[in-house]
Amino acid sequence: MRRALLFATVALLAGCDSDGATDTIADTSVDPAVWRADGQKISGALPRVVASFKPSEGADAFSTSYRTGPVFGGSCEYADGARQLVVRVESGNIRERAATLAKGHANPGESFVTLDAKVHGSRAKVHWNGLGKTADVVFVLQRRLLVQLVLVPARSQDEIVQLAESMDVGPLQALVFDGVAH
Repeated sequence: MRRALLFATVALLAGCDSDGATDTIADTSVDPAVWRADGQKISGALPRVVASFKPSEGADAFSTSYRTGPVFGGSCEYADGARQLVVRVESGNIRERAATLAKGHANPGESFVTLDAKVHGSRAKVHWNGLGKTADVVFVLQRRLLVQLVLVPARSQDEIVQLAESMDVGPLQALVFDGVAH
């Protein structure tokens, strides 16, 4: 009996994904204005600068609904000379979106490479196109915030990870949302 219980516990723990995204909205009866307000919170917590990149436009909040349910968040475009960096943070029903973004978005004929990385202690996926000089990284914070950074032109696949690591994610992690199940 003890052996069976021990085996079941080990199997359960092995199946846990402490870095993976989890859907944070369980009650779709919440007024969508609440999700928009939560998106505003995310926009307000986006970094003022990311390394040498400064905002070229104001942060925008959004809320939408996918087949998997409501998603809310914020994004901001930053610039360093002619180079652009977009930071997008989402919450809500993000589990499937996180899996899809992690796979990449290579079009036939493009030379995207997908690499594994660590960003702020979480597993991340890097998508690098050496011909187009584009890079993006996708990772999940606290299993509830899907973060994506896109850099054009990128100097290397490592640069996007360094930019993501340089972000102060404390304000994002401290957010409390009203449109999620408690």
